[in-house]
Amino acid sequence: MEEIKTLLKKFDLDEKEIALYTGSLSIGEANMTDLAKKSGLKRPTAYLAFKSLEGRGLMGSFRMRKGSRFVATRPETLLTKTQNQLEELQLLLPRLKALGQQSEIKPKIYYYEGKEGYLTATEDSLKEHGGTVRHIGSLAEIHKVIGIDYDLNHYVPTRLKRNVSIKCLYFKSQLPEEVIKRPHGNELREIRYLPEKYLYQTSMLIYGNKVAIFSSKKELITVIVESERIAESERKKFDLMWDLLKDK
Repeated sequence: MEEIKTLLKKFDLDEKEIALYTGSLSIGEANMTDLAKKSGLKRPTAYLAFKSLEGRGLMGSFRMRKGSRFVATRPETLLTKTQNQLEELQLLLPRLKALGQQSEIKPKIYYYEGKEGYLTATEDSLKEHGGTVRHIGSLAEIHKVIGIDYDLNHYVPTRLKRNVSIKCLYFKSQLPEEVIKRPHGNELREIRYLPEKYLYQTSMLIYGNKVAIFSSKKELITVIVESERIAESERKKFDLMWDLLKDK
């Protein structure tokens, strides 16, 4: 069942939608009360999940003398939707490539929802061998999304392997002891601490010609801006704060 849930999450279904969809598949057509009970959801919550699934073509309903009945569409619908999306993407590829070949003067903006954006940006920051990454803001919120194990056991070793150094402006109150006590010099890391009265939950990663902005875990949004001028501007702002905090 866990494998099924993991797969369905890739179709942008949340936990409630997955519970309702799999519950409906297991019992067939049913009224909303029975379906909600089977899915472990409250009836109003189940109905909202149904409306979302209905909009995606994964569930439907019909009326009978004793009231409405609800039923999941065949699982093959997921395959059909994926195939249709691939066909649409193939048709759009030439136009998308043409957009990417427009003037380099215009910044390129990439928008992500979910954990994927965090991982995309962090991995992207390691592509420039021998470079320097700047990170400012809440490391705690990053760890809430990607996990401290990913940071210490993947990101840091990969960064060292590629000789990428990192400068960090963090709030000390948000750092776990295992990060504070790391051998920063050996790990090509420098940390200076921001005043706690300015504490906030977002963060920014500056590397190469890109700036990645991470929202809090609650919003789970990542925006990557690719622009030499914007990246240069944010680097200088970062370095100004870095120099001002030197004696602190």
